[in-house]
Amino acid sequence: MITFEEAIKSVLAKARPLPPEPVRIEEAVGRVLAEDVRSGVEMPPFDKSAVDGWALRAADLARGRELRRRPGLIQAGEGFTGALKAGECVKIMTGAPAPAGADAVMMVEFSSEKGGAVNFSRGIKRGENIASRGEDIKKGQVVLRRGAVIGPQHIGVLAAAGRSHVRTGALPSAALVNTGGEIVTPGARRPKFGIYNSNGPMLSALLRRDGVIAAPEIVRDEPRKLRAALARALRSDIVIISGGVSMGDYDLVPGILKSLGVKKVFHNVRVRPGKPMFFGVKGRRLVFGVPGNPLANFLAYLAYIGPAIRKLAGRPDHGPDFLDGTCSVKFDPRTPRRAMMLSRLESRPAHRLSPVDHSGSADILALAGARAFAAVPEGGSVKKGGRTKFLTWR
Repeated sequence: MITFEEAIKSVLAKARPLPPEPVRIEEAVGRVLAEDVRSGVEMPPFDKSAVDGWALRAADLARGRELRRRPGLIQAGEGFTGALKAGECVKIMTGAPAPAGADAVMMVEFSSEKGGAVNFSRGIKRGENIASRGEDIKKGQVVLRRGAVIGPQHIGVLAAAGRSHVRTGALPSAALVNTGGEIVTPGARRPKFGIYNSNGPMLSALLRRDGVIAAPEIVRDEPRKLRAALARALRSDIVIISGGVSMGDYDLVPGILKSLGVKKVFHNVRVRPGKPMFFGVKGRRLVFGVPGNPLANFLAYLAYIGPAIRKLAGRPDHGPDFLDGTCSVKFDPRTPRRAMMLSRLESRPAHRLSPVDHSGSADILALAGARAFAAVPEGGSVKKGGRTKFLTWR
């Protein structure tokens, strides 16, 4: 049996980044950029007006406040025929190209129009309210570096640079199998001795948060059906099996996985909850067998599965991210294993932890009221006011 920390290291050692792939920029949020992105254009690509107003020569307003109006209106996406002459102005809208001969744009608020003339209430500096060609981005300039985790704020930059697709780390495919003859899909008719499948939708939601889509499949603890389901699941990069990994008569998963060519890396971890945790590999495929209780499922995702998915996708921030907190009371789990205690988390004072009372590892309501797992050393405790590490899903 290995330690909790050794289990995490073993999983991440086997999670090797997948080959990059091209994706549409709208679908790239959360992915890691696998190339330097250079702009194919200048931004702006031409001198343009930053306001609605009048395009003119700044020197003209140094000599007087009235200019002749040129007919027409320059709108965004349109050009201006000819060039602006001395003593002239022309109406222009935000984003429209500045006409030849103009070197400033006066905001419409400082003007009054009468007949063919426009009067201005103040002077203006050369270049005022004109966004110059290439002042934001030069053609060929690197706008995003390889290794950046793409956020929504980056999509506009990629689009402005002329990119519709970028090469990013690939998201792994995943299969999610829930074992047990007693579980049924939420919303379906529940037999007298059945329970609704809470682990499957919960794991599916956690996967979706990392950009991976997988619907849970419920399989009875029957060797033939279970073997067929696991064989199908092993076509995916990540396989998550909830239940069937302990030592009971119907805990068939480890043996079937072995018969399907899965090599065990570890089985059983000195941690509570989640001692019977199984992890194996088949080639590059990662296989996680999680004990069937909800708290173990949730912790396994935070500690092992989520970090492995993010590392496969090439993310440098794959985690797991253990933070430092202070215990509001004594944490005394009374177990020889590493205890990950379900906890509340207060941000003021910073990262203050207090334990959540629960009836056991199947207490899904207690999990819903918690915000962290606080780490307590093997066979030990943490005194009131003591410091400890914790995992959170804020």
